Amino acid sequence: MNFKPKYLIKMVLPLLVLLVSALVYLGYSDYRSIRESAYSQARANLNVAKGYLDLNYIAATNQLFLLSEILKGSGNIPAFLDAANYVVNNQNKFLEVGLLVDSDYYGTDGFRLSGIDERVKRRPWYSESQKIGDLFLSDFYHSNSTKKWCVALVKKLAIPGKKNVRIIIELDAGAMSDDLSDLKTMTKGYVYAIEPQTRRVVIHPDKARLGVDSVSINPELLTTIMAGNGNGNIPSYEYDNQYKFSVYDANNNFNWVLLSGTSNSEIASNALKVGAVGGTFLVVVFFILLAGYLHTRVHQVGGQLIEAQEFDELHEQLSALLNDTMGSSRVYLFVMNANEGVLEEAYHNLRVNVPADLLCRIAGCQQLGRFCKPEQDDIVRLIAPSEPCIRLPLVNSARQNDYQRPASQLIGVLYICQPGAAYPFFAKMIANYTLSALNQILLTQHIRSEDQMTGLKNKNSLRQHMDQKLMDSGAGYFLAMIDVDDFKSVNDTYGHLLGDEVILNIASLMKYSFPAQAVLCRYGGEEFAVLMEAPDTETALKALDDFRAKVEASRIDIDEDTSCAITVSIGVAPLHKGMESTISSADRALYQAKSQGKNQVLSAEMCSIGTETEAATA
Repeated sequence: MNFKPKYLIKMVLPLLVLLVSALVYLGYSDYRSIRESAYSQARANLNVAKGYLDLNYIAATNQLFLLSEILKGSGNIPAFLDAANYVVNNQNKFLEVGLLVDSDYYGTDGFRLSGIDERVKRRPWYSESQKIGDLFLSDFYHSNSTKKWCVALVKKLAIPGKKNVRIIIELDAGAMSDDLSDLKTMTKGYVYAIEPQTRRVVIHPDKARLGVDSVSINPELLTTIMAGNGNGNIPSYEYDNQYKFSVYDANNNFNWVLLSGTSNSEIASNALKVGAVGGTFLVVVFFILLAGYLHTRVHQVGGQLIEAQEFDELHEQLSALLNDTMGSSRVYLFVMNANEGVLEEAYHNLRVNVPADLLCRIAGCQQLGRFCKPEQDDIVRLIAPSEPCIRLPLVNSARQNDYQRPASQLIGVLYICQPGAAYPFFAKMIANYTLSALNQILLTQHIRSEDQMTGLKNKNSLRQHMDQKLMDSGAGYFLAMIDVDDFKSVNDTYGHLLGDEVILNIASLMKYSFPAQAVLCRYGGEEFAVLMEAPDTETALKALDDFRAKVEASRIDIDEDTSCAITVSIGVAPLHKGMESTISSADRALYQAKSQGKNQVLSAEMCSIGTETEAATA
């Protein structure tokens, strides 16, 4: 049969049209999937940011209440300023605490102005219409004293003999921006916030942008937001010659508009990375379909990683992601414990030292997704001694213009055993999604595990640390239960406000007295706990008795001529057998210390010996 060229020509065009149509469809489908994933990630970032801002607002209002009670209770300005300096020194989000009394202004660090009746009315935090007892939130402004961008919360008080008394707390927008800078949408997007009244940027990872006008929200959208539509999407706006999208939410205590998004070009560029042209149409189609499938699946499942609330949930979703994309037999997600300098894997209950050669990877001299041999890495020797394994360090990198943060910070390491398609491109995508999800979980757990009044760990966090130490045998660890002696009498005699000062003083002395590796906890009310490492009971007793002596030597000022002495009783027990039995032993030792005269430290072993001696005597 004589095959004519025209038949071949007729076949090429339909095949080419079919191939182009398939590629266009895959590209469009992939683009929609990535875009939806980016929107989902942006919304999750806003939820975390909103909770963070509300937490700082509540902390500021609590401090205003405590400071106002000090001022109203004693009328003693020096005592108020001492408390104000303590608040500023122990809360890095608070720039300055000020007190306006008629024409005099007192600030932290000894700052004072007199005769400012008219000048003070021009300050951003001053409102003529503010009523006594009300809270006033100022507009965003640049502080003359601290030279930083901030917002102020003001409370107006009624003090006998005074006409105009206000307490002012300035919150540092730069510090809040730093805390939210690790919330990423894809790789280039970030969380920022705008003050709707002025359209100025109030939260931004680049501090040079604070206080400038925003281009992402136009007057029409602001009108919509102020009318009650507090959340929604901005599909496209132009900034710095790029078109971007943002998700916004204005439902927070600061009444700021929180936004999170990224450039549309980043979405488009990711959507286009689905393969490369090969030598033949079959190779091209094969690789495009394969890359498109993996790319789509990574974004579809990867976007769900940031919704995980716990490490076990993140591990399960990460395993599903790898099974759908690269393929693997097992996955291990180690999280960095910065206090102890070790890596912890919660799902498989593993705790190991940081491999020495990870420093080379962080410095940039090791290829991402490289196969790691057992002789190079002790962890690989433990989890996959006879099968291929790739290692993906999860590193937070500081921005080039941020000189206050380290160049890189290791927060975890991802190990993938027997990967089916260990391409660096897909490995990098998985690492980025895992890093974002891990940052979110760590931030959420930090908020959940801390006592907001003292900054110490709470009871749930202490129990988690005890569980971990018990899984590691618990040898060499001691639990101390600490109780403030006669605390009810202090409250009844001097009032609950002084009681709060006692609690804060004890927390401060604990931070000063014990090493950074110790777990310091406010167990509840006036009771505290310390989980510490010591070679023997005598060493633990010595450290605790030193702390007890520091508490006994400290004084809480009541007024200029009167101070209050505080003591504590402490019971300590070695960490062994089980959590409940250890807590019970330490509690029994504490109760015996209180019954024998208070202001002393007893160990569970001392109590056991005492009980046996009494029984023998009887």
